[in-house]
Amino acid sequence: MRNGRWLAVFILAANMAHALDPMYDYRYTLAPEILVPDALHVGLGAYTYRNNDIKLISNVQIGLAQTFEVGLKYLLGTNNDWIITRSKDEHKHNLSILNIGAKYAIKPHLSLQADVPFAPNKDWWGGVISLTQWDGYTKNVSFLYEGRLGFGDAAGEDRYVKPAVAFFPYFQMGESLRLSAGALASGSKDDFILDILPRVEAGFAWFRLAGEVSFGILTWRAEKYNRYAMFIVADV
Repeated sequence: MRNGRWLAVFILAANMAHALDPMYDYRYTLAPEILVPDALHVGLGAYTYRNNDIKLISNVQIGLAQTFEVGLKYLLGTNNDWIITRSKDEHKHNLSILNIGAKYAIKPHLSLQADVPFAPNKDWWGGVISLTQWDGYTKNVSFLYEGRLGFGDAAGEDRYVKPAVAFFPYFQMGESLRLSAGALASGSKDDFILDILPRVEAGFAWFRLAGEVSFGILTWRAEKYNRYAMFIVADV
């Protein structure tokens, strides 16, 4: 009987799930990270869904002090593009988003971040608060933990407060290659989302190259909505 109740909860969650969590992108950084006290970071990337157009992402991060950073990111279309409802109807929404944000290092491995994503010339905006912890257990293995709260349109169409948690293990392979397979969960009154995010990063002399895939594992026909992304990041 107990197993039956858990099965019913899982089926209900799957029916309420979106393709991927849009709130994951609402940050001025290209991925979850603690504050790194370098002067300037710039990034450029692209992402796409299966059988969909390629869209662009650009960002800049500026360290103003050893414990404070500000940044800006522009997304030409977001993963709001496809939203799956309980009736399995598909609705397409193109929404370009500008995100401004700031980060404060509470401790060397603990950061508090605030982001304000908004759509220029449209009535769409929200806010996200993030708390990120990094733990380095060995030279080659480390873990990043993240807790987030989204507000306004960043939390969903009905503007509920939306919590999210994420866990990212990192495995350093030699001097320049790093692998990760993160997990992200978020929920609100109307949906529950569970995503898996494998990622590979390679460091070169003047830049870093990162590739990432987002799998929405609770989504009906999930393979159609998986997101594939690639980024180039330079520290100036």
